[in-house]
Amino acid sequence: MAQIMLNCDLGENESLEQTEQLLAQIDAANIGCGYHAGSPDKTRASIERALKYEVQIGAHPGLALDGGRGQALPTPTEFRDLLEVQIGSFQSSAQALGTRTSYIKLHGSLYHAVETQPTLAAVYIEFLQQQTPAIATFALAAGKFARMANQAGLRVFQEAFADRAYMPDGSLVPRVEQGAVLSHAEAQSRLKKWLQTGQFPTRGGQPITLSADTLCVHGDSPGALELIRDIQAALKTNKIERSASRFS
Repeated sequence: MAQIMLNCDLGENESLEQTEQLLAQIDAANIGCGYHAGSPDKTRASIERALKYEVQIGAHPGLALDGGRGQALPTPTEFRDLLEVQIGSFQSSAQALGTRTSYIKLHGSLYHAVETQPTLAAVYIEFLQQQTPAIATFALAAGKFARMANQAGLRVFQEAFADRAYMPDGSLVPRVEQGAVLSHAEAQSRLKKWLQTGQFPTRGGQPITLSADTLCVHGDSPGALELIRDIQAALKTNKIERSASRFS
């Protein structure tokens, strides 16, 4: 792991001041499309600020209900329509500001659905394949969807999560469960172990080995800005460079 990108979920319900503070510290911003949280105006403002800090922008589409984390999943047709509407709106905002969308990262339930629902995964792969110019995707490191997307010839950045607890199968502990979001101290300790061993501790099981292209901190996690700064220091100590140049 010679290089890694720091990314953050933004453009949701955080203040614009917090958005800007986080953008000043990261390499790639997963910006909400104004449906699961935030608004179209917040999306545009977040893109504009990302350009100020020369941060790569990614569209972060999600389900409109339950903050994007509900149990009810869309049908394949509904999922395709959701992607068309939300990505289309995001790309229009980006183009109006003189930039382009570098990647897509699904939000919440959709991110996990493509790991477990082959029909939805197939819809998403087809959508990505039809994008011109080509567009990358972020996907769960060592997950099923990352393998499927790679096999389909797509550009995939495997993602690990600095502030979320893991299950022994490599999936994330559901947010509804206690301890799903790590405390600052827990995140720091686990990051140190990962950088030294390549392994993430898991809940109730053996550690898992994870290799990642990008590391995520959620913008709404407690102490997100402080955690990102701690990650930067740990990467520097371990001589790991930060880079988003592979998008170009």
